Amino acid sequence: MFRPALGLIGILILLLIPHSSHAQQAEAPAYKDGDWWRVKVDVVRPTGVSVAGEFLERFPEYLVRFESNQPKVFGVQGNESKEVNSEAATALVLGRPAWLGEMLRFPLRVGLTWSDRVKFQPPGMQMRLEDAKYEVQAWEKIKTPKGEFDAFKIVMTMRAPGPKPLAPGETRTHTYYYAPDVKAIVSFDTSGSFRLASTLIDFRLSKQDLR
Repeated sequence: MFRPALGLIGILILLLIPHSSHAQQAEAPAYKDGDWWRVKVDVVRPTGVSVAGEFLERFPEYLVRFESNQPKVFGVQGNESKEVNSEAATALVLGRPAWLGEMLRFPLRVGLTWSDRVKFQPPGMQMRLEDAKYEVQAWEKIKTPKGEFDAFKIVMTMRAPGPKPLAPGETRTHTYYYAPDVKAIVSFDTSGSFRLASTLIDFRLSKQDLR
């Protein structure tokens, strides 16, 4: 008498599996001219630590827009914007390999892990390579000022050297969320003495991309 019940359970499992696997795997996105994303950025550095080269504190917001099949970055301050050369901003939005290594590896799926070597240079010290590890930990909803999105939760860990020679380092954890429907990282946060956070506040995809 249990066979009908077992058969029904089997049918329900088969119906649920395709939806689950589709929801928890994403292929590499295809971008089109006119796609853009705007993020708010907040940076907190330890007292007495300076930065050489590019730094994200220049603007409170950044806009990344595709033109001629390439991402262009604009720093935004109030109603004014200025085109800037910022690999850091592009990495925060699109996950392109830069200062945080290979932030995204497609096809993304829960449980995926990988590693990379990240360039790191504290002020006054030579450039060095640090090991970074990445893990797609979950598929969950994330709230942003633009709304709530289904996204992959990705955690990156690396050993960051101290800000001065012979100073102790720390394990730094970066947690970020990639939303396939947005084709971008919609939230990013760092734990440790150095804190960097970004969140999506607006975006637009070309009409062909909208579902």
